[in-house]
Amino acid sequence: MNGETDINKLRARYLELINDILPSIARARGFPIISNHCFGRVVLDNLFQGCWYNYLTVGRVAAYKQLDLTQLQQAVNIAQSLVELPTAHVVSLNNQSLQWRREYRSS
Repeated sequence: MNGETDINKLRARYLELINDILPSIARARGFPIISNHCFGRVVLDNLFQGCWYNYLTVGRVAAYKQLDLTQLQQAVNIAQSLVELPTAHVVSLNNQSLQWRREYRSS
């Protein structure tokens, strides 16, 4: 398998997790967030350990398409952890993301 195939598979998995799997289980599991864009925010902010706007370009190209292979694998791992770990994990990562965003807005 080449790098192009790997990154395309990871992008597809990322989108499946963010757009389909996480929103579909969110209400039943009592997640504090339910929308795909919120899951994307939480995953990317936790990937970069800060507001992802500080690390990627906002606009023309989707944020996940700007990730290199290693970053994308880490993003998929974070998203998968939201599925596999208890709801408290989602709460924790969401709260951390919101804290970084408050810091971003105040700077």
